[in-house]
Amino acid sequence: MTLQTRTAALADLELDDDINARRHRNDEGIEELKASIRAHGLAQSLRVRPSEKAGRFRIVAGSRRYRVLCELATSGDTAAGVPVTEEFPVPVIIGYEDDDQTAREISQAENLIRLPQHEADTYETFRELADRGLDEAQIAARFGIDPKRVKRMLALGRLSPVILDWWRSEEQTNETSATVRAFTLAPSIEEQEKLFKKLFKQGDVRAWAVKRALGADNPQAARNIKIAGLEAYKAAGGQMTTDLFGDNHVIADPDIAEKVAEEKIASTIAGLKAEGWSWVSMGADLGYYWEHSWKREKPGDGKATADEKKQITKLKKLAAKDNVVAAGHLNDLWKTIAERQWTPDQLGKAGAVVKIGHYGDLEICRGVVKPQAEKKASSASSTPKEKGPPTISNALHQRLSGQATLAVRQALQQEPRVGLIALLAGFVAHRRMHVDSPVRVYHEGFGKTYGEDKETFASVFARLMDMTDEELFQVAAGCAAEAVHMERPYIGKPPFDANAAPLAASIQPDLLTAALQETFDAADYFGGASKPFVITAIREALNDDEARKADKMKKAELTAFALANVPQTGWLPPELRAPTYSGPGEVPEVAAPDEHDPNFDQVDEESEDELEDA
Repeated sequence: MTLQTRTAALADLELDDDINARRHRNDEGIEELKASIRAHGLAQSLRVRPSEKAGRFRIVAGSRRYRVLCELATSGDTAAGVPVTEEFPVPVIIGYEDDDQTAREISQAENLIRLPQHEADTYETFRELADRGLDEAQIAARFGIDPKRVKRMLALGRLSPVILDWWRSEEQTNETSATVRAFTLAPSIEEQEKLFKKLFKQGDVRAWAVKRALGADNPQAARNIKIAGLEAYKAAGGQMTTDLFGDNHVIADPDIAEKVAEEKIASTIAGLKAEGWSWVSMGADLGYYWEHSWKREKPGDGKATADEKKQITKLKKLAAKDNVVAAGHLNDLWKTIAERQWTPDQLGKAGAVVKIGHYGDLEICRGVVKPQAEKKASSASSTPKEKGPPTISNALHQRLSGQATLAVRQALQQEPRVGLIALLAGFVAHRRMHVDSPVRVYHEGFGKTYGEDKETFASVFARLMDMTDEELFQVAAGCAAEAVHMERPYIGKPPFDANAAPLAASIQPDLLTAALQETFDAADYFGGASKPFVITAIREALNDDEARKADKMKKAELTAFALANVPQTGWLPPELRAPTYSGPGEVPEVAAPDEHDPNFDQVDEESEDELEDA
């Protein structure tokens, strides 16, 4: 078979759908291809064969390139500076005549044997374009790529050649790619190579190890920046290296982050006090039930008028220029509007709560009435006293906290590093005999069992000495999992309290969520909890309408309805909502441990007896 290389006018080409192997996904990457042909011309000839019509050709391979050329011609565009018209010369390779089988094989071969370029090669090429003077916007336009993606590609292309060569030599997995991306957080090539050499020597070139070494694992600092705002952090002199591939930013000044967060909270509280509320408090200082059980006053019409909106816009612009007088007028105007929203009677008996979410989301809840104030108002009006918020039984609470313990144990076994940290932290904490430690390292964990096989210290020591670091981490995680003890026999002390929350937050959310859902005994909960709790579950998991309907049901019918409709939504009781919970309903805020609590350093009687026996 003789092949001929030449050019053919665009108008003389036509598709051959019976031959072309590409039948689907013709739109994938079409914009990138268009940008490339527009900037660089046609880099690869189309494979064609003569048509039945004299002087015309049918396309065997290259239908997407042909489609792009037609679109450029329709829009009056160019290819490498040459106008694309019907007479545009398209490079083609002619052959195959009437040999349909060979034509199909050629079409399939073009789609099958193309060897994709290694990502490292691609990113280095993009870096070279930038080094020649092209900015990110120009590169994005020439290749039809989103500018944000170009920024990421250039960051990878500017990595140390040592890291890029390692990437090429390794098996191409998600973990390998994640490790390479983590190195973009390093401030210089020298720092990249220094860290790579250290981790490679330790045999632990993994993404989390890179991020930890660079300081990109400070969730508290990230939370503080979320509270105060990134601009406030930077304005205070804080420095940060942005993670282009996620949220693991390197926060260089955690002390500044903490300072601006405290200032933001203090400013928010001061502003609420200035509004005239009878009290202002942090949500974490009120316990759990305020959010679900305390009454809330409803606001009135506190919207700004049209004239006030104009004033606000004008004053904001002036205040942004550090105009102190304008800022004062703006605060006065907001106060005037707020006073219309809440009556003096409401301000006198209600308060405002500043709530901070797990990731630093700041929320203000106005009009919250403390139970004491509500009872006082009820007594003054001679109305019957209302009962306090309903509670589940201590027995049910204990069973739920036991289920939380089993879930954390199951998930922790798959988190070797977290398990080792938990093991060590539990040991140090138990030097003080602290009852609330979630890991009891003296091996008195939840539902402990004793095996019949015994092994001497010497034999255990020798066996562990032969293990790799990864195997030791796995052993440590298993020990920590067996030592988990978060069962609480009384309400008021949730299993995921201030001591257990950091442990739960460190476990991969999908692992812990799956374990919690597996250990949650829905039949036991809905059968043992009183009706208001089942109604609340339906409201959170489904909607208010279903909750109203369920309120009319008898307990047996209600329990059956809840079992049939709630668990599949991912709903869990508040006692089983770890900090990483993402199902229906909010994660309870937990108060910090009070060292002045007389029970702070006490263990339960069973634990004391067991220790004495030991």
